[in-house]
Amino acid sequence: MAIKPSPIFAVLLLFMHTTVAIVVYLTAIPLLVTLALLVLITSSLIYHLARDVLLLLPNSWCEVTLVPGGLSVVTRDGSSFVGQLQNKTIVSPYFVMLRVRLEGRRLLVTRVIFPDALDAGAFRELCVQLKFSWLN
Repeated sequence: MAIKPSPIFAVLLLFMHTTVAIVVYLTAIPLLVTLALLVLITSSLIYHLARDVLLLLPNSWCEVTLVPGGLSVVTRDGSSFVGQLQNKTIVSPYFVMLRVRLEGRRLLVTRVIFPDALDAGAFRELCVQLKFSWLN
């Protein structure tokens, strides 16, 4: 299933980062610390927009396929890997949060996919496949 840029995800990321920036600005902390935190928040927003929404970075996931025993992912730079789906994966009608354990890595990789990032029936198919993959 090919992943496309998601406007819904972009708006949510922008909203969340703006909310955090406002909270930091309104908090009574030294100006230098406030500026440093605002730079970090802005860089986080730019990174996640580039990687997860616009799919511009080499490690952006461009295609996801469920395979026996896990999930096959193709990235923007053409590399591919197979990871094992973890039971912390969340499937809902509004979004899918994939939690994947890569071979040789201790930490899980997480990606969020919204319905507008896939073709019309592909999101529904992904949800059904993920729900039934837990039964096997």
